[in-house]
Amino acid sequence: MGSGPETWRRAPVCAGGALLAAGLLIALAGCNPFADEPPPCPRVSILKEARLLTLYGDGPGHEASDVAFDLELRNVATDCDYDLGDRGGGVEVTFALPIRATRGPAAESDRVSVPFFVVLTDPNRQIVAKEVFTAEIAFEADSASARTVEEIEQWIPLGPGEFGVGYETLVGFQLTPAQLEESRNPKAQ
Repeated sequence: MGSGPETWRRAPVCAGGALLAAGLLIALAGCNPFADEPPPCPRVSILKEARLLTLYGDGPGHEASDVAFDLELRNVATDCDYDLGDRGGGVEVTFALPIRATRGPAAESDRVSVPFFVVLTDPNRQIVAKEVFTAEIAFEADSASARTVEEIEQWIPLGPGEFGVGYETLVGFQLTPAQLEESRNPKAQ
């Protein structure tokens, strides 16, 4: 593993695929306040303002008839594995990010590509790393909805006696300024 934080993506899992395997157990040597059980994993959260995204068809309209795709980030399943020694080490965080898509009346394709970000913050809530990925979602013939699961792995280096519980990973759709404004001020329906 490298000396700084790293995030990388594994191949997405199709809708029928399994999520992450659970139950990684570790043994830590030395002074460990979590000696009887593994330390807690760093938290992974979906940023509220970047959880939903509506993509519109060509043209200026933003009515229901202009919607090409509605996308939603769903609950994240997480796990982690600590690799600590007397000189420090790190924690590998793995998580599955389900993305649900609904095709609207203005959709002209059976596929949609959508960028999403993965941000790591340190215990002081400062951003220490950010990566942007693109999810590809394919709809089956005549299906109005589809989903994919993006599997992410993240390495967080830790110093001696440090645990990952103070770190947080935030995920969300990578929004344009106009999309962010729409997310902050949704129209009354």
